[in-house]
Amino acid sequence: NEHIYADTGTYKIKLLALNSICRDSTYQTVRITLPLMLYIPNTFTPNGDGENETFTPKGDGIIKFEMMIFDRWGNLLFHTDDIEKGWDGKVNGGSDIAQIDTYVYVINLRAMENKHDYTYRGIVNLIK
Repeated sequence: NEHIYADTGTYKIKLLALNSICRDSTYQTVRITLPLMLYIPNTFTPNGDGENETFTPKGDGIIKFEMMIFDRWGNLLFHTDDIEKGWDGKVNGGSDIAQIDTYVYVINLRAMENKHDYTYRGIVNLIK
């Protein structure tokens, strides 16, 4: 028989085998996880209009996350280890938003499903 689990987690399952002569059972633990999915936008607009104010990747099946933003000369402008905390366009927590330009991101993460580490590199456009 097939069973669909409503949520991720660790479950103890039981297999019962029987025939007209005997009956036996065995137990197994299974772990249900989310597959790794990551969406990385390519542009954001930190201009105060309330839309696309932060560069914030979204994903599922992630147990460890780190993101760094660099300018075109390799200077680190932003760092976070919280997937919910996106880059607001400010340089190292300052008060001024960086200039309109293309910036480099590096995202390191660990997948829940297989515990493997992955690195994503790309560019994001800051426009106002």
